[in-house]
Amino acid sequence: MSAKQPVPVGFLVSTLVIGGAERQLQHLILHLDRARFLPRLYTLRGPGPIGEELRAAGIPCVPDLGGGKPPAPWVPLRLAARLRTDGIGLLYCLDHTNAVVVGTLAARLTRAPVAAGKKRIPVLMAVHTTGQWGRASIPRPMRLVLRYVTRLLAIAEAQRRYLIESEGIAAEKITVIRNGIPPLDPRELPSKAEARSALGIAPEEGPVAGILAMLRPEKAHENFLAAARTVTERFPRAVFLIVGDGVRRAELEALAAHLGLAGRARFLGARHDVPRVLPAFDLSVLASHPRVETLPLSQMEAMSLGIPVVATRVGALDELVTEGVEGRLVPPGDPAALAQAMIELLGDPERLAAAGAAARARIRREFTAERVARETEAVMAAAAGL
Repeated sequence: MSAKQPVPVGFLVSTLVIGGAERQLQHLILHLDRARFLPRLYTLRGPGPIGEELRAAGIPCVPDLGGGKPPAPWVPLRLAARLRTDGIGLLYCLDHTNAVVVGTLAARLTRAPVAAGKKRIPVLMAVHTTGQWGRASIPRPMRLVLRYVTRLLAIAEAQRRYLIESEGIAAEKITVIRNGIPPLDPRELPSKAEARSALGIAPEEGPVAGILAMLRPEKAHENFLAAARTVTERFPRAVFLIVGDGVRRAELEALAAHLGLAGRARFLGARHDVPRVLPAFDLSVLASHPRVETLPLSQMEAMSLGIPVVATRVGALDELVTEGVEGRLVPPGDPAALAQAMIELLGDPERLAAAGAAARARIRREFTAERVARETEAVMAAAAGL
């Protein structure tokens, strides 16, 4: 195969459910330069919702390679045969434990048709967490095969430091490619009034603060609700939108009622039309604990529509939001500080508008999917010896 021909690249995951890391992978695949790299998706289980979206967009997909959960012992051999048949020159694994282990072993069994000297298929591994709730970003099974991973891709400088200092990953193995999105176009979305009407928010209600996050312990929705209770003392008609679903929903709904937020806090559940909900927001809020956030796409999407952020200073949020410019950053676990930041912005329309304009400009300047694709292509080319 001539080096001038596009290199077939395999993207291996367990499945692609709705999540930030999975959505980031989708953006990368769809923005690759097809004159250089031809993507093909492999899944150990079913494709999942995002996998189906990629398949509908024309990305070849080979699903259900795993033979069960956990994957059967013969799965690396099966995947290796498929990689050879498809002429894969490089394998990109999302940080799903089974995918990393199976993919790395399969790559060791396969020669890359485009690499100099027909070396084994190089493997890139993308890591999207800065620690996880109760475990490391790179758990033991992944660590056992890490030496066979060509490059580890981090998504923020703060995450890179964490991986080196807290998990002992060699600095020279890590490349940072910060997350990015296709900026949302407000011309293709409802107006603020239309979005609020569709959600049942009356014209006399407001302001509106929203939180987009799975209802899991590490997202600390209880702190958002406590802050919301304080905000209603200044803005009695304020509305708080909780977008997402999860194991804590019943508990959090009960807490909202206990705090006197019935009718003010509205649980929208999982939404597949988040861009159409976002225009209803005046503020996008994130209340997460430390060591669980890195560089969330939900905040990027809100910022791309000119919506300022109020968030806890965790993960790499300070690489996305400059305190006092695109929004506010407060200490984690401090509902009073969260509430005060929300009140200060919501109570100053000029400051709110200026923060929104700065947020929109920063996303379009620094956090685009196009930039992620170009930087990833450079790493791919180096790994494949092109």
